[in-house]
Amino acid sequence: MALTATARPDPRTAIASAKPITAGSGVRSALKAFAPTERLFSLGDPKTELYLVESGVVAVYEPRSEGHQAIIEFAFPGDSVGLGFLQTHTCTARASVETVAHCVPLSAQDRLVADDPRAQARLADAIEREFEFLRRSSVKFSRENPLGRVVAFLLTLSRENEQEGRDPTLLVQPLHCGVVADFLALSIDRLGSLLVELERRGVIAPCPPQGLRLTNIAALERLAGGAQFAAAPQSRPRDVLKFAT
Repeated sequence: MALTATARPDPRTAIASAKPITAGSGVRSALKAFAPTERLFSLGDPKTELYLVESGVVAVYEPRSEGHQAIIEFAFPGDSVGLGFLQTHTCTARASVETVAHCVPLSAQDRLVADDPRAQARLADAIEREFEFLRRSSVKFSRENPLGRVVAFLLTLSRENEQEGRDPTLLVQPLHCGVVADFLALSIDRLGSLLVELERRGVIAPCPPQGLRLTNIAALERLAGGAQFAAAPQSRPRDVLKFAT
């Protein structure tokens, strides 16, 4: 019996037949083809765009112990990858077969998922993974650089203020308390001494009645040494502080 070879799909055909999507008013996608095993993005890459799979399959990998990677999900046509709230990717996405994806600006994320329960579920999963990734990373970072950990916490609050239209230099929440100390894996005394150290360095200053002001954000960013916190709804720094009042 003769065997007939099956032709591999040509991604150019998929691109020609697919129509760019519109993710909100004035925001359009660009179509891109990926060869098998080609990466859409890698762990640590800056997030610049989202990918909505038009055809093919994308495997998403997460780093594990001893340099191994584990597949955490597959994305099929209609699925989005690259979602989340961090500025860099905490996983790697690779095309499993010839794949075509819509590349959507990262700024369109909220509009892309607004009316799509499937995308909303994937966004929730991505947030949870990012949060867990940062929790694992922060344990090691806390041991090695507790001052940087506190600074990263302050900078995250500052960024949230800026995103919500408030003064990014003014933090009005009570910070020297057990809830915040527990979140940072520090004792209350240790947290207090680190805040005093930051004040001594001239990068923060008391702001009565209970907050503080960030007086040198550039210096704080250098002290943070790359630490960051996820803006995950389960445990955002601002949500933690709700219990500190």
